[in-house]
Amino acid sequence: MKTSTISKIVIILCVLCLITGILTVDKHRPYNEASKVQSGKNIIANANKVAVLELEGAIASSYESNFFSNETNAPALLKNLTAIQNDKEIKGVIIKLNTPGGTVGMSQNIYNQIMKLKETRPVITVIDDIAASGGYYIASASDRIIAQDGSLTGSIGVIFSFMDYHNLLINKLNINPVVIKSGKFKDIGSGSRVMTDEEKQLMQDIVNDSYGQFLDAIRQGRINRKDNYTANRTELTEQSLKKYADGRVFTGKKAKEIGFIDVTGDIDTAKNMIEKMAQEKFDNALPVKLVTYGRKSTLSEYFTSFAEYNSKSVISLKDIIPTSMILNRKPLYLWE
Repeated sequence: MKTSTISKIVIILCVLCLITGILTVDKHRPYNEASKVQSGKNIIANANKVAVLELEGAIASSYESNFFSNETNAPALLKNLTAIQNDKEIKGVIIKLNTPGGTVGMSQNIYNQIMKLKETRPVITVIDDIAASGGYYIASASDRIIAQDGSLTGSIGVIFSFMDYHNLLINKLNINPVVIKSGKFKDIGSGSRVMTDEEKQLMQDIVNDSYGQFLDAIRQGRINRKDNYTANRTELTEQSLKKYADGRVFTGKKAKEIGFIDVTGDIDTAKNMIEKMAQEKFDNALPVKLVTYGRKSTLSEYFTSFAEYNSKSVISLKDIIPTSMILNRKPLYLWE
């Protein structure tokens, strides 16, 4: 099918959705892990609910948004975590992560919201394929972390990337940049010239500071965590944190052995665990129901799948350029 034909079909479907109001977000929809297609039945108002939130891709403040958005990016996660704070129907939260990490600021924003949220209800993080660096930063705020034996996590550290293209400009293209600045560090990190040793040290100081914040967050979230839940937990020691917080990644099985996650398992493991935790928290023996939070309606999800399927053959720069280059000139909790 030609690209122009696909575009026309997408536009027509989009117009139909706008006319019929199908794209309205329904924040409470039954969760179906196998197909992620939601039933059209409403959940009774007084049912105990556990919100399932998802984060896919790099953690960043900005993202490409359109009518077919699945609401699984970092800003959407932050928005939904904030909304749940005042949602009395939600008795627990499961956060599914599949991310290599991302920017320091957004990782900290999400971490802080989870720390607030778990004061009023249990929060469990489930690691899918990967939750590295900023992904683990976020996970460490939850009451329990679950991962498959083969999932990847860790990569605790900070990276700060800059592009150096001064040889290309000066030696190849014969372009000599001219910079007028108010202080010697004003253009620090510029790719049009060689970075000085003094500038490198300033950048290293920022990395070290951000790294220290990473370690403090893990200490607060896991080493010093305090809860009365009887759900299985694995203790992380200061010795293990110092030994393994050197940027290395490890499997979920290894993470369990050294205390970085609590249990190996999947979404079903999380459901069983959080049901017991919610019952303990609220002294209520009623079962809980998993619901997605902040997702599109069934028809718009179908259109989303259609758009994603037909865009797989299109290669963008984001598929080629490393994430650290896309998010360059920012300190990153990122593994790539």
